[in-house]
Parts: sequence; C-alpha cells; structure tokens
Amino acid sequence: MVPMGPEAGGFSAMVLNETRRRLGSFQLCAPCTCCGGSRGGCMLSPCCYAINCNIPNRPFGFCSFTPKSCDCLGCNL
Repeated sequence: MVPMGPEAGGFSAMVLNETRRRLGSFQLCAPCTCCGGSRGGCMLSPCCYAINCNIPNRPFGFCSFTPKSCDCLGCNL
C-alpha cells in the first residue's frame, strides 16, 4: 500500500546559523488514507509523515508534512 498525497521531490534542510533547528529528520505518526494491495482498495491507517521543503510549484521556503509510509514503524513519535 502507498500513502495518497501530492507527489513531491526530495526535501532539504540546512542550518543557516545556530539559532535555527534542522527539521529534515522530524517525523510524526498520524492517520492517512492508503491505497493499493491486491484489490486496489483504500483504507484509513496510521502513516509516517515527514517535512518536505522547497516543493516544486510552491513558493521558496514552503514546507509541508507529507505521508512517507503506511505504517509508523521507525517513525519518531
């Protein structure tokens, strides 16, 4: 199964100075709709979300949470 959401390229984050935090590895677990499997059905399941920044066709610096996987295994809670 794969999480349904907008396609986005990789994300990047850099530390500009010591007062800013690096958010590239921040993840959280939250519900999302996952589709696929043998029948191609969709179901609500816990998903691992990560921060994506500099998304194509969005303003510079725009960041959002996007689902990365249809489970929360290995996701920082």
